[in-house]
Amino acid sequence: MESAVPPVPGHLKPRKTPVQSRSGATVEAIHEAVVQVLLTEGLARLTTTRVAERAGVSVGTLYQYFPNKQALLFTILLQHFVEMAEVIEKVSRDRAPRPLADLADGLADAYFSVKLARPEVTTALYRIAGAIDQVRLPPDVFKRLETAVTQALKHASDATFHDPERAAFTLLSALAGVARAGFSRPVSDPAFLRRLHREGRLLSRAYLRAAADTAADLSATS
Repeated sequence: MESAVPPVPGHLKPRKTPVQSRSGATVEAIHEAVVQVLLTEGLARLTTTRVAERAGVSVGTLYQYFPNKQALLFTILLQHFVEMAEVIEKVSRDRAPRPLADLADGLADAYFSVKLARPEVTTALYRIAGAIDQVRLPPDVFKRLETAVTQALKHASDATFHDPERAAFTLLSALAGVARAGFSRPVSDPAFLRRLHREGRLLSRAYLRAAADTAADLSATS
């Protein structure tokens, strides 16, 4: 499912992409500093000066890569979506037929693997999402996510989908809702994180089974 998404504004684009290992390490340090400032001081106190100090670089170095704070936040959020797309694409590349329940678990596992890798980072990312216009993210990254899930659904050995694109869109939206609610505050309890993961699996199984059955019923009566 595609929607009209405006292009990324120029003021949100990074100035340059690191091409050397040293510059890549500098950008990673800046990204990590953003997370730490967000978690310790909050969004209202996040400035490029504080980020540069925490990263151990000059403000001038930071501005070599990011023209402003919004561009920095935007880039970090975009990177998160790209990472999610990459792990879900791994599920879709496994073309062996699988029961729908296993496939649903695999998709939920892939989605939450990125969220749960560093819970404190995920918490910070949701604060970033609330600070910028997420709709401005390039449509390609959302399309990658939906295409990966759509392709994965075609490998279900015991179910078919009349409209796999719609099923992919709805599943991703539902998983995003669970994750957003779970990480609306700092989370460090391992039991809570395991429960959040299990709920993601349960949601994925239940929705995909219902969507597949409904599609079959509609096809039979049309």
